[in-house]
Amino acid sequence: MHQVIHQNIASKLLEAYDGQEPLANYLKKYFAANKKHGSRDRKSISAFCYASFREHFKSFPLEKYISKQIDIPTFIASHKVQPLLFIRIRPWQKEKVIQKLHAAQIQFKQESENCLSFANATSLQNLLELNKEAVIQDRNSQALSSLLKLVPTSIDNVINVWDACAASGGKSILMYDFMDNIKIHVTDVRDTILHNCEKRLQEAGIRPASVQVVDLTYPFDIKKQFDFVFADVPCSGSGTWGRTPEQLNYFKEPQLDKYIKLQAQIVQNLIPAIKVNGHLLFVTCSVYEKENEQNVAAILATGKFKLVKEQYFEGYKQQADTLFGALLQKIAE
Repeated sequence: MHQVIHQNIASKLLEAYDGQEPLANYLKKYFAANKKHGSRDRKSISAFCYASFREHFKSFPLEKYISKQIDIPTFIASHKVQPLLFIRIRPWQKEKVIQKLHAAQIQFKQESENCLSFANATSLQNLLELNKEAVIQDRNSQALSSLLKLVPTSIDNVINVWDACAASGGKSILMYDFMDNIKIHVTDVRDTILHNCEKRLQEAGIRPASVQVVDLTYPFDIKKQFDFVFADVPCSGSGTWGRTPEQLNYFKEPQLDKYIKLQAQIVQNLIPAIKVNGHLLFVTCSVYEKENEQNVAAILATGKFKLVKEQYFEGYKQQADTLFGALLQKIAE
């Protein structure tokens, strides 16, 4: 009976939804205004809403622009299935985390040495010391560590690194765990996001060298160049639409064009901030060639960089996000 009621509520919510804001925000506002719904009701209604987009989308937006490196039919078909929840166990915490999960009888699968997957609705907040013991982080965000390992670091020399689009801070924690002797500088354009990032880093036991609000679309003064810049730039998010399937209905070409222009501005302004022989890690969660290979080609066309490695991290085969990463080394000013 409850299921039928929840399905009817979800149908009415979707009739009024116009895609102008993320579905998660839209539902949050509805539940805030309708406090009669308990936590189980909210989960059920939300699940029906997301499932509707997954089940009924007819085509993937701007399919013609998807990179040829992607298995397009498999990628598109993957959107019928909800992605998993992933955590990355932090150094020296594995035994403690596994014990807690077993004690609580939480089912999980070990994807790799320190990557575990769970059913998407699994709640871990009250079980694990998140950020200290483990980080909630998609499988392929974790896999970016394979590119971080190609950046030379040493316990004998401090290097200055910059998380240029820090968002929630997951990349800073990843750098801290996989690179030796680094001094992390953190920036984002959004003050509230940056505040949350700083809190998360504190929970992780990381004290950044600096935390600043910076709008990378404008040139800025550089007091000291960096040895390494991690630029997870704003993008369409098309590699993560399994988690936000409303985009399958509402994403249009003008939005893609806006992101491409934004990315070009950010890259142009980042280049002077990198030392000669330093490295840039350019990352998106997009599958569109214009946001990925085209940006890398533009960086190489400056004559100031050489490509170390680029690849797609193919989450569509793993119930995970699909990411693109390119590591470049600066060879000239």
